[in-house]
Amino acid sequence: MRTFALQAALASFVAAVLIVTMGWVKPPDATGVAPVDTLQLTIEAGTVLTTTLPASLSGTEVRRYRLIDGPPFSGVAGRTLAWPAADADPGTYEIVLVPDTDAPTDTLFVQVQVDADA
Repeated sequence: MRTFALQAALASFVAAVLIVTMGWVKPPDATGVAPVDTLQLTIEAGTVLTTTLPASLSGTEVRRYRLIDGPPFSGVAGRTLAWPAADADPGTYEIVLVPDTDAPTDTLFVQVQVDADA
């Protein structure tokens, strides 16, 4: 009896592997993984970055953003992002924001390229 059960389990496993391998059954989409949106900006060192963030992400309206990570003194109010880059060295900086909701469904990355003073 044990051999029969083991053979049946093995046959089911092989059939499942064949079905998935042959493309008959698609693996489920990764739930909870939101697409990442990126906004790229360029400013000169010693200036203040002020920009309006997108009104929607992945088709969902956004009225306010919440700052998750960013350089010192960067901040967001509503959909307005500000960063006084007076002491920033030239280079690329990342600011990470999410919609200001109970359960954000998307992430916005802002890449700021700071160029040397002209």
